[in-house]
Amino acid sequence: MQSKDTDILYLKKLKKDGSLPDEIITVLARALKANELVLLPVDNIYAIVAVASPENERRISRAIRNPRKRYVRLISSFRMLDDMAVLTKNDYDFLNRIWPDEITVIMRRKDARREGETIGVRFPRSRYLQSIIAQVDRPLIFSHLYRSFSKSALFKRTDLEKACRGRVEKALLVEELCKKHPPATIIDISGSSISVMRAGRVSVEEIKSLFFLRKTEDEEL
Repeated sequence: MQSKDTDILYLKKLKKDGSLPDEIITVLARALKANELVLLPVDNIYAIVAVASPENERRISRAIRNPRKRYVRLISSFRMLDDMAVLTKNDYDFLNRIWPDEITVIMRRKDARREGETIGVRFPRSRYLQSIIAQVDRPLIFSHLYRSFSKSALFKRTDLEKACRGRVEKALLVEELCKKHPPATIIDISGSSISVMRAGRVSVEEIKSLFFLRKTEDEEL
């Protein structure tokens, strides 16, 4: 479907293993590599997605009318963390326990321009999103679409169709994912202790138990 320069792809549901058909992965990855803005479900909540870059941050901010938006990086491998975050071996061990999942982690930024600067990163739970990122071979950034003056993310097909037209070059709407979904959990490990910034689908208790396990191992080393 073509409407106001937005090419919308429709799919009834994901494959049984949670992936997308290879041809759709290729189409979406090609669009992202071409520096296009794409609407697709990020861990089951629809968002505008692009390859991570300062220019694309500005483009998405204009599209969502939020110039102060801070962007989380989406990765598909731990290798992608090497150029963006300062992490110890024990940090990596902890992240291996909690990822991939619907958890955004705030960590120390590698290319920090000022003391204490951080970056948010997520290794998504969704298999289809992992495949898209892997094919693009670069971290992605994203912003969910919200109702005006509300923190409720758009999820109905008709609302998403209306919202994406003229804002993105390509969109993927999966019917079975056009429903409400809990937000991702956000945690901060940039300091010496864990801080839960937002509770989400993954429980706070589960995350803290894994973090404390890391701390115990740190003491033994």
